[in-house]
Amino acid sequence: MLFWIAASPKLGVSNGARVSNMETNLAGKTYEVQTESGGKWTFVASYNVKSQAIQQAQALLESHKYSGVKVIAESDRRGEEVIFNEQSEVTDKGLTIVPIDRSPRCDSLSDFYQLEARLTAGRLLRQYLDDAGMTAMELAFDFGRLKMLERDDKLYIGALARLASLQVDKDGPEKPADRQGALERLFNQLKDNAQKMMGREDLGAAVRDRGLQALIDKVNGEAPTDDRHPMILAGLAAFMGEQGDWSGKAEAVIGLLSPDSSVAAQAYVDEALAEILDGAQAVGELLGGVADAATGHRMLVQLCQGRLPEVKNPLSCINELNKTMGAFELENARSAILSRVARGIGGVKPMTREGREGERTALVNLIRNLEDYAGLMGGPQMAEALTLRAKMALGGDDGDLSAEQSVSKIVGFLPSLPSRAGYVLDLSATDTGAKQQAAIVRNLAQAMRGLTGIDALTGGGQDPAMAKRVIDALNDKIAAAGLPGDLKKTASATLAKAMNAVAAAPAEDPAAVKASANRPQEQRWDSGNAKPQAPAQPPQPAQPVQKPAAAAPAAAAPAKPANGKGPEQRKLVKGQILFEEGDPGNEAFLISSGAIEIYRRGAIEQSLATLGPGELLGEMSLIDDQPRAASARASEDSLLVVLSKESLKIRLQRLEQTDKVLHRLMGVLVNRLRGMAKTAE
Repeated sequence: MLFWIAASPKLGVSNGARVSNMETNLAGKTYEVQTESGGKWTFVASYNVKSQAIQQAQALLESHKYSGVKVIAESDRRGEEVIFNEQSEVTDKGLTIVPIDRSPRCDSLSDFYQLEARLTAGRLLRQYLDDAGMTAMELAFDFGRLKMLERDDKLYIGALARLASLQVDKDGPEKPADRQGALERLFNQLKDNAQKMMGREDLGAAVRDRGLQALIDKVNGEAPTDDRHPMILAGLAAFMGEQGDWSGKAEAVIGLLSPDSSVAAQAYVDEALAEILDGAQAVGELLGGVADAATGHRMLVQLCQGRLPEVKNPLSCINELNKTMGAFELENARSAILSRVARGIGGVKPMTREGREGERTALVNLIRNLEDYAGLMGGPQMAEALTLRAKMALGGDDGDLSAEQSVSKIVGFLPSLPSRAGYVLDLSATDTGAKQQAAIVRNLAQAMRGLTGIDALTGGGQDPAMAKRVIDALNDKIAAAGLPGDLKKTASATLAKAMNAVAAAPAEDPAAVKASANRPQEQRWDSGNAKPQAPAQPPQPAQPVQKPAAAAPAAAAPAKPANGKGPEQRKLVKGQILFEEGDPGNEAFLISSGAIEIYRRGAIEQSLATLGPGELLGEMSLIDDQPRAASARASEDSLLVVLSKESLKIRLQRLEQTDKVLHRLMGVLVNRLRGMAKTAE
């Protein structure tokens, strides 16, 4: 039985039709689907089930690619009988391949079933797959669709030729024509296996009825080792093909995960999500309407970390996907999202409708959202895309920046030394970086000189484990960097010294770790009447009845001195959130008493710093009008003095009138201060 064709809603294949019970072929009939083009009838596929043949015929008819479609029933007893024959106006002039610049080499069928090859096929055949509403994984096990692809000479031959040109070694003996012939033989093997899987409807049923782990266990128990991966993919593809739109596919796939999912189950879900999220049509459907490209990019960066603010009244499963990305380590899905963002940023199309100033603000926000503990998320591809975009977005009235100026600007926006080092190391591995080695070496040397101890590695924290993660990540980037060998050795030696300093640092206090684990339930200071839960207390001995005390306020609220004059004050109880990453920076705060923790959310929460009495936080967002780049919460009951944006604006206007140089210097210092410990954001 053929896996259901994953046609988009415009092809008229409903979800109900996909999951309906199929009729059993008891009469020994076969049903042949044919299409008419230019007066010539061409065989498409043969089915054992009438409903499947009719369904594909209707989908083909409504695609408006063929002037006619018919289904012929054939049996030994009754011979041939046309049971479906309809005409259509041809309006679709055909699909084309999408240009790609790299492809993994595929020498065997098992090579194609690997994720990198499937993603490559997905990008190359993006128009075809979006038109069908399916991923490359689903296509690989859909015999009917593979036959249709093969009969589209322009698309099929064009795809093979492009792959052959990318896979052939230009210095080797193999010619592109030979490689194309090998790929064509591989495609025939792919078709044969898809036809073989037509009789394995039990694989998709296992996922649908009992979950992904049931499919994995079933296949592992019955199939040889080499056959297991394709069979599991076949079952998952069948399950995905039963879903409707892209959001439906994503929701169904993430629904296969649970806290106790095996590593194998998580890996298959991760790969399936990566294929879905690699397509622009799918991403657009998940995000819904966005104001501009910059908004879409920012949402995707937040989504890949599981920290996208909740979308109100969503038309997709975006909120469920965000929770899943935050709860599980789905590296392939994360990489697919970041790769899509990088491709968008690396183009020349404006990200906003607000001119150069809007482009600048959008780019700075993206850089801050993309900052990781040892560089920028997205690796070399993202580093190069941001560098190219910065040339346009950060230029002035006299034109674009040079690449060297662009690198310096981005380094200035990155707050920590490890992130600066990671960015230039990633950039060195790209074509753009290869042309800017002098700028890369200079900025790398400046960053590495400061990486001498745990403070610099962790942005002011004292976590040896975090410091080691930073060092390991930077060492990986050094190994992949496009830099001279002696320079790599020098950078690695610097990190080795830093690692020795980390090893000599005292271990983290176990009591502090336990206290962190028992942190009370969080709540924003302005979130309403509920109060953060206090930790459970042991039973107390009976006390004499006392006069009831005045009721405490239901939620932390702004407070002012009794005389009504002076700065506003804000009280927070332990666990309350002062602000969150992405919030507008409308206020700064001076800690009068207590302690405030600065942290970043994600699959793994990262504590950046803890500030105490007399320290200031949030002031940088007031000066440069950027959103909060991190979150802040009270680690104990605290009292803060509030400095409003309006108050600071008045003071800055006075400063600009009296000393423009000092006013400009303050803006420059803000960018650099963000790198000292990330305490304010």
